[in-house]
Amino acid sequence: MTSAAITASPRRGVLRDPVLLLPVAVAAGLAIGWLGVHEGVPGARVAADLALSWALVAASVVMLERPRWRRASWLLAATAFALLGADLEWASSHALWTLGFVIEGLWAAFLVQLVLTFPEGRPWSRAARIAIVCAYAVTFGGQLVGAFVVPDGRDALSVAPHASFAHTVDRAQEISGVAVALVVLFLVVQRLRALRGPARRAQAPLLMAAAVSVPTGVVWLGWAIANDAGTSTLGTIDRAVAVSLPLGVVAGIVWSRLRRPEASELVVELRTEAAAGMRERLARALGDPTLEVAYRLGDGRFVDATGRPIELPQGADRAVTAVTAGGEEVAALVHDPALLDEPALVESVRATAGLVLENERLAAEVRSQLAEVRASRGRIVAAADAERRRIERNLHDGAQQRLVTVSVALGLEASRADAAASDVLSRAQDEVEQAIAELRELARGIHPTLLRDEGLEAAVEALARRTPLPVTVSGTTRDRLADPVELAAYFVVSEALTNVVKHASASEALVLLEREPDALRVTVTDDGVGGASVTADSGLAGLRDRLEALDATIVIESEPRQGTTVCAEIPCGS
Repeated sequence: MTSAAITASPRRGVLRDPVLLLPVAVAAGLAIGWLGVHEGVPGARVAADLALSWALVAASVVMLERPRWRRASWLLAATAFALLGADLEWASSHALWTLGFVIEGLWAAFLVQLVLTFPEGRPWSRAARIAIVCAYAVTFGGQLVGAFVVPDGRDALSVAPHASFAHTVDRAQEISGVAVALVVLFLVVQRLRALRGPARRAQAPLLMAAAVSVPTGVVWLGWAIANDAGTSTLGTIDRAVAVSLPLGVVAGIVWSRLRRPEASELVVELRTEAAAGMRERLARALGDPTLEVAYRLGDGRFVDATGRPIELPQGADRAVTAVTAGGEEVAALVHDPALLDEPALVESVRATAGLVLENERLAAEVRSQLAEVRASRGRIVAAADAERRRIERNLHDGAQQRLVTVSVALGLEASRADAAASDVLSRAQDEVEQAIAELRELARGIHPTLLRDEGLEAAVEALARRTPLPVTVSGTTRDRLADPVELAAYFVVSEALTNVVKHASASEALVLLEREPDALRVTVTDDGVGGASVTADSGLAGLRDRLEALDATIVIESEPRQGTTVCAEIPCGS
C-alpha cells in the first residue's frame, strides 16, 4: 500500500515522504564535511558531526513504522539538520557564519526535547516541560543575545560589540547548561525507575543512552567553566557519545522485533493444560503484566474470564485491541498503550490467540449466564423472604389481634352470663385461644419474629425448646449477620429438627453454630436411625435450592442406624 501510494504521487516532497530526508541529509553532510576539511577543521570533529547527523536521520526514518513516534521522528531529523547548520561556523561567509553561531547549541535543545517527550512527543511532566523551555532559552536565546555583542568581524548581527559582556553571556550559558543537564539527568533516571513492561522495552535503550550522554555534556561544560575556555576534543567526544541516542531508539525497535518469535511459541503453550491462565500467558507473550482479556458476548457486552460484566476503558492510559476469529470479534485485549508501538508483536499474538480465545469466550459466556441465573435465583429468594415478612406482619398485626380481641370479649361475656351460656362462651373462647396458638405457630413458620428482633442464636434456642426431644445448642455467631444468611441458617435448623422428630426416632439432637472469617457453618446431628436422603419434593430439596441461591453448600451424612448429620456452610463475608 505504501509503495503504491508513493509511485502514484511523484510530487511528494520531504515533508510528505520523510524517507527523502536520507539523501538530503547525506548531501548536506558531505557539503559540510568538505567545508570543514577545506577550513582545516580536525578530521575527528568532522567525522563525529557527520556520524551523529546521519545516525539521527537514519533513526528518524526507522521510527516511521511506529505512528505514535512521528513527533519524535521529526525531532530527530530536526536535530540532525540543526547540528549541520551549527557547522556553518566553518564557512567564510559572514551570513553563514552568523547563522551557524546563532544555532550553535540548538541541536542540544532538540535532543533535550526528544528525550523528555519520548516516545509520543508530549512532555512527561511539568518539570520536563520547564526543562525543555530552559534548554531552548539557554541555547538559542543565549546565542542570539551573544550575536549582538560578540566582537567578531564575521558576526553580521554584532551591533554593540563588547568583549566583557560577551564573556559574561558565555559563562551564564555554560552554568545554566550544567543546571539544565542535571535536571534532565534526574528526570531520566526517575523515568527509568518508573518504567514497566512494554514501555521499558521501547524506551529504556534511549533513556539509558541519555543517562550516559548527559554526564559527558556536563563534563564538557564544566571544563569550559573551570578553564574559561572550551576544548574541541571534549566537544568531539560529546558528539561521539551522543550517537548513542539514535542508536538507543533503533535498539528499542530491534528489541521488540527480537521478541516476535516468542509469540509463535504461544500456539503450543495455549494448548498445554499445565500452562497458566489465558490472561497470564498472553501477558507473558506481550511482556505486559497489566494485560486484561475481555470476552465479547453475543449481545455486545464484555465479561471477564469468570463471567462478570466489565466495561472497556475509554481513557488514554489504556489501549484496546480487538481479537477476531472467523471474521467475528470474540475478545478485546486491554493493555499498556506502549504496546501500540510494537504493532507486529501485538498482531502476531492477536492472530495466534484468536481461535483459543473463541473457546474461552464460549466458556466465559456460559459462566456469565450461570452468574445471571444465580443472581436471578437470589432475587427470587429475596422476594419470597420479603413476602414472608409481609405475611407474618399481616398475620401478627391483623388476624391475630382480632382473634385476641374476640377472645377477650368472649371471656367478659362468659363472666356475666348464666351457667349455660357461660359454658358455651368458655368453649368458644378456648377454640379462639387454640386458633391464636395455631396462627402464632403458622406465623413463626413463615418468618420467625424472634429471628428478626433478637438474632439467629435466640431463634435457634427457641426452636430447640419447642422441639419435643432434648436439643442442645452450642457455638455462637458472635454478631448479627445479614438477613438472608440468618434466615437460611434458621431454616436449616428448622427443617433438620422437623425431620428428626418425624423420621429419625432419635432420643436427642445437637445444633452447632460456627462462625468462620468468611462463612457460617450450621451442623445438626441426631442419634436416630439414619438413612435420610434428599428427594425431589422433600423439604431438604427446597432447602438446598435456597442455599445454592446464596452460593452455600449443604452436606447430609446419614448411614443406616448411625444417625444423621446435616451440615450447611453459608458465605457471609468477614
